[in-house]
Amino acid sequence: MLKKIAFIVAMIPCLGLLQPRAAFAETSPKADMQQTIDQIIKIASALPGEEKKIERRHKLRELINPKFNFAEMSKRSLGSNWNDLTPQEQADFTNVFSELLARTYLSKIETVKPGMVTVESEQVEAPRAVVKTIVVSKGDTFPIDYKLMLLNNSWQVYDVVIENIGLVANYRNEFSGIIRKEKFAGLMERLRKKVE
Repeated sequence: MLKKIAFIVAMIPCLGLLQPRAAFAETSPKADMQQTIDQIIKIASALPGEEKKIERRHKLRELINPKFNFAEMSKRSLGSNWNDLTPQEQADFTNVFSELLARTYLSKIETVKPGMVTVESEQVEAPRAVVKTIVVSKGDTFPIDYKLMLLNNSWQVYDVVIENIGLVANYRNEFSGIIRKEKFAGLMERLRKKVE
């Protein structure tokens, strides 16, 4: 009997019952990121110029919304201050900050052309992963790492690291300083003005 139990336990990994959560994603994080970049390039190429800016940004926004976990980015960007907020304040901050992040990101990616971004590698420790990319722009080459988390069987970005500077950590430092001086209301006022 003990031999049978030992055999069954030994076979569990082979049967896939204890595989990491990453195994249940439709694609690897690297493949997913490559697919997203290819789609960004396709949209940017199909809708060039200032006269197509609104349509281009609308299509890019539709593409990136499910790829970015703006709620997680919002929470991490406030750090310990997040727990001091009411659920309504958390929701308000997430809405405004998500809009700011999306607009900032869209303004950067809408000029991407073939060959500018190379997806280099992935490091997966489910349910987290890092996808490393290299960007070539105006003669400069620099790394951009995307930190992703597996949620509902898809990989979602929760932080972007540009030349070893994390977007979330950068915002957290800035926001904590503003909250110390101007409280949360002061931060929200600043963010709303930026979005407007």
